[in-house]
Amino acid sequence: MFCMVASPFKSDDSLDEDALRLHLKRLVDANNGVYLAGGGAGEGHALTRQELRRICEIGVEVCKGKVPTYCNPREARSAEEHYLYAKEAAAAGVDVVQLYQLEGGHGMRPTPEEQDAYWFELLDALRYPVALSIHAYAGFYPSADYLRRLKDTYPQIVALNLIATPSAYLTEVRDAMPADVAIYIHISTVVQGLALGAAGALQTESNLIPNTCRRLLDQWASADIAGMQETAQQIQRLSNVVSEWAPSTARWVKMGMRVLDLPGGQGPLRKPYLMPDSAAQRKMADAFEAIGVRDWEPLPMAGALR
Repeated sequence: MFCMVASPFKSDDSLDEDALRLHLKRLVDANNGVYLAGGGAGEGHALTRQELRRICEIGVEVCKGKVPTYCNPREARSAEEHYLYAKEAAAAGVDVVQLYQLEGGHGMRPTPEEQDAYWFELLDALRYPVALSIHAYAGFYPSADYLRRLKDTYPQIVALNLIATPSAYLTEVRDAMPADVAIYIHISTVVQGLALGAAGALQTESNLIPNTCRRLLDQWASADIAGMQETAQQIQRLSNVVSEWAPSTARWVKMGMRVLDLPGGQGPLRKPYLMPDSAAQRKMADAFEAIGVRDWEPLPMAGALR
């Protein structure tokens, strides 16, 4: 169970290292792997390279050796740009660096030759364990046979993250890839995905409910079908609440952390994001209260807004 980790900031907009350590410790205690400094919950597009490096250094300090400690540098429009951030994560000593597909922008969809050039340039430069993110939001995804050929050429590929792709695609990729390549999917489809060969899930809900998210996988492993049903419903109810402030993940994650008074939740978002106003925060707090979020977690959530 991987959490796409929020990046806490102080009121002066600087990185809040103490809050980050506390937040990461909570994830470690809940046995969640971490993806640091991502472009969604981690507000990676607003981070400097130095900040990404520092977040990864703190992540290694708190998490490495206890839970999988990965980084997913923000999407980029060139291999060179992506590499500049990815190499900072590698230098900090994370276990794995995730590489996104080419972010075309302005409606651009790369040709197969352009996508090849992008992957080859990145993977030739970054001889380090990597995960590849294959997500439908890019507007395309490569064939299972293509991914197998890429793995054969670049053995540093250790994982694939398939987000918002069809179940049929997961099966095709699992059948094509060697067993040592782990495949992760989004938590919303993880129950079916585990049955089809996925190794686990990626999600942002663990920023709020890490024990609940972890429990879903533990219940799968112990064949606790009734428990898994209840936990999956809890996670979906939370997702239903926060969807009002989606799809911009950072907004609802930071707002939820503030509402639940969690470490890292009292600081600001970075522009262009703006924290929703007090009325919106109260609305979220009331919705969390109605579904009993604070009762799901063994770790204390000090006073939600009333």
